[in-house]
This record gives sequence, C-alpha cells and structure tokens, in this order.
Amino acid sequence: MTKTKAKTNSSSSSSISSQEEYIDSLRQIKETEDKVQGEIENYRKQIEQEIKNLQLDLKNSIDITKQDGKKMVEQSIEESKNKAFAESEKIISDAKNKSKSISFQLDDQMKKEIMNIIFSGI
Repeated sequence: MTKTKAKTNSSSSSSISSQEEYIDSLRQIKETEDKVQGEIENYRKQIEQEIKNLQLDLKNSIDITKQDGKKMVEQSIEESKNKAFAESEKIISDAKNKSKSISFQLDDQMKKEIMNIIFSGI
C-alpha cells in the first residue's frame, strides 16, 4: 500500500504542477492580451488625434483660401473700377478735345429752321 500511496502522491503532485503550469499559462495569455489591448488603445488615440489635427488643418486651409479669394475679388473689383474710371476720363477728355475742334457755323437757312422749331410750340 505504501507503493500505491507514493504513486498517488506522485500523481497528485504532478497534477498540481500541471494545474499550476496551466494557470501560469492563462496568466501569461491574459497579460499578453492586456498589453496588446493597451497598445491598440494607444494607437487608436494616436489615430484620433491625427484625424483631429487633419480636420483642424483642413478648416484652417479653407479659411485662408476664403480670405485669399475675398482679397482677390476685392482687388479685381478695385482694378476694374480704376480701369473703368480711366476709360471714362479718356472718353471725356476726347470728347472735350473734339468739342473744341468742332466749329459750328450757322447759316441763314439753319437760323430759320431753329427759329421755326423754337417758335412752333408757341
């Protein structure tokens, strides 16, 4: 019987050892899972921050582009005004010069026609 007890103790101790090894393996698996989960969480946070940064950069780029566009439109309007003003000044100047050079001669026939037009309404 002592051999049987020794055999039982030996099996029992190897069974306990196997259970401890199994529990230790489970613990290592859990630690690895926790570590991987932490790494995934850190990577997710990093990606979220990068997305936020990209969104902010995009918003800033849009705002700057809008401002630049407004400036370009305002500049174009101002240039168009200046060009139109210069052209109108040139037209007025040309008209003044032409009016100085045009001589108006009134002959007797024209005088009579003008008088008839003026006095026809009276």
